[in-house]
Amino acid sequence: MKKISKQVARSKTVENVLASLRIEKLVPGDYVIKGMNACVSGKNTTANVLQEVIRHHVTIRWG
Repeated sequence: MKKISKQVARSKTVENVLASLRIEKLVPGDYVIKGMNACVSGKNTTANVLQEVIRHHVTIRWG
C-alpha cells in the first residue's frame, strides 16, 4: 500500500473544507483562502485558521 505524503493529506483536508463551504453555498473570502494556502504549505493548520477566522469575524457577546 502506498503512503501519501503529509502535504497531500493537508491538501485533501483543505479540499474537504472548501467543498463543505460550497455545499453550504458559501464563498470563502481572501482571508480564508490565504489561510488555506498556508495549511497546504504546512505553515498553519485548519484548526488554527478556523480560530483566526472566528476571532476576526465573530463578535463576543457577554451575558
